[in-house]
Amino acid sequence: MNELFTVNAGIFDGITGFFGARAFEALAAILLVAVGMITKKYIIPLLKTMHARQTAEHILILADDITDYFAEKYPNAHWSNWLDRAVDKIIDVTGIGEGPAERAVRASIGRKKDRISAKTAKLEGKS
Repeated sequence: MNELFTVNAGIFDGITGFFGARAFEALAAILLVAVGMITKKYIIPLLKTMHARQTAEHILILADDITDYFAEKYPNAHWSNWLDRAVDKIIDVTGIGEGPAERAVRASIGRKKDRISAKTAKLEGKS
């Protein structure tokens, strides 16, 4: 009558009874290795791509701001005159290479080329 009745109600109690404690530990280790491999193959590249996309968006925003600044600072000059200065400014601010910085500036100028050309033509009296 003084005997205690113990019930094991854990999640893995039924599995360890079927496999045995050592086999269950080995299965858990194999499962962890598989999760690590899947994470390395699929999750990490996805996170790197998201980071690269966010960085590119930030660089394009900076390129827009810098080209706006130079277009206002040199309203009579053609955009090709201050292109190198804009590229150098983006390199100074972000630390990226010359190629991506130049592509960002050219893309920014391409998006607003009509607006920059219209300002220059209006100042020269051609409109």
